[in-house]
Amino acid sequence: MNKSVFAAAAMVVLLAACDKPAPVVVTPPSPTPPPVVVTPAPDASADAAKAAADKAADAAKDASSAAKGSAMDAKDSANKAADAAKDAKK
Repeated sequence: MNKSVFAAAAMVVLLAACDKPAPVVVTPPSPTPPPVVVTPAPDASADAAKAAADKAADAAKDASSAAKGSAMDAKDSANKAADAAKDAKK
């Protein structure tokens, strides 16, 4: 009986040594593509608004120049009128 116990133990050891777990194959994860960032196209109305603002600024500058010229003309006319009034008193 000793031989049969020894044979059974040897068989268990032999089978345990042969029973290796299947190799684990590790596949690296596929790299994820970078996120796609979509920027909207510039709004055409923004360009139109900028053009309108530039046009308004130019018009204001022109009006300022015209007002300055008119004020100088008015001052000259007032001086001439004052001179004419002085001459008329003499």
